[in-house]
Amino acid sequence: MKLRNSLRAVAAAGLILGTIGVSAGTASAAGKDGWLTSGEFGLFCFQNQQNSVFDLYISDTNFADDSFKGSQSCAGSTTNDNTESYSNQDSLRWSVHTDWNGGGTDGFIPAGYKGNASSTFKNTISSAYIA
Repeated sequence: MKLRNSLRAVAAAGLILGTIGVSAGTASAAGKDGWLTSGEFGLFCFQNQQNSVFDLYISDTNFADDSFKGSQSCAGSTTNDNTESYSNQDSLRWSVHTDWNGGGTDGFIPAGYKGNASSTFKNTISSAYIA
C-alpha cells in the first residue's frame, strides 16, 4: 500500500513537471479538490452521491483535518464522521474504516462501485486506504 502511494506521488509529480509550458489538457486525478474524476475514490456528505464530495487519489489515515470542497451546503464541513455515500472511480478496491489509522470496523468498496453507506458506516468513516 505504501509503495502504491509512493508510486502515485512520483507519477503525479512527473505529470505536473511534464506539463510545465504545455497548454492545458484534460483533467486528471488530483484528489481533495472537490471534483471526483477517474482514478479517485469519493465520499459524499449525502446519500445517493449528492452534495459535496471528498475525493481521494491516495490513502488518508485521518479525516479530522479534511473538509468537503465546493459551493454546496456541505462545503467547509469536516469529512470525519460525516459521509453517507461513496463512489469508487479507481481501478482498485478501497477500504474504509470507522476509526483513524485504519482502526475500527472496515469495509471494502470494489472498483467502479457506488452506493449508500450501511448503518455501520453512515457518518462514522474516519480513514480510507487503497486496498
